[in-house]
Amino acid sequence: MSKLKISVVLLFCLFACKPRNKQKNSKFTVVTTTTMITDLLQNIGGEAIEVKGIMGPGVDPHLYKASEGDVAKLTQADLIVYNGLHLEGKLVDVFEKMNQIGRETVALGGLLTEKQIINSEAFVSAHDPHIWFSIDNWKKITKELIVFLSKLNPQNKAVYQKNG
Repeated sequence: MSKLKISVVLLFCLFACKPRNKQKNSKFTVVTTTTMITDLLQNIGGEAIEVKGIMGPGVDPHLYKASEGDVAKLTQADLIVYNGLHLEGKLVDVFEKMNQIGRETVALGGLLTEKQIINSEAFVSAHDPHIWFSIDNWKKITKELIVFLSKLNPQNKAVYQKNG
């Protein structure tokens, strides 16, 4: 291969791998894990935000492992929203690393008190991560997310409040 071709390939690789800067008009980007969380954020944010779910319908979040594409989405997100009660067990390390590089993360289970989290006598040391089964919990989480989104992305506060 000629030196010119090698130079062109190297330049292409250099610019293709360069992280993209957010444009002024780009939407606030939220990456979510499960479809329930994705749906919740899409309803709150509407057209004001871009929601990217990493797990599609029928995916078992307990067994899910992040792909390179998922990690790329997470590193480019303005906010990452996940369950946090060991539902995404194999992703906990990834979320911790996202915090270390300065990405905002919200564990929805952390927005609830110990009394609000569903427990089982059969699994005393574990919480039921299916927090959307309680309408009261889901309402509380919605209100907390509206406040959180409004702080991070104040120009869309009215949209979040209206949609929530």
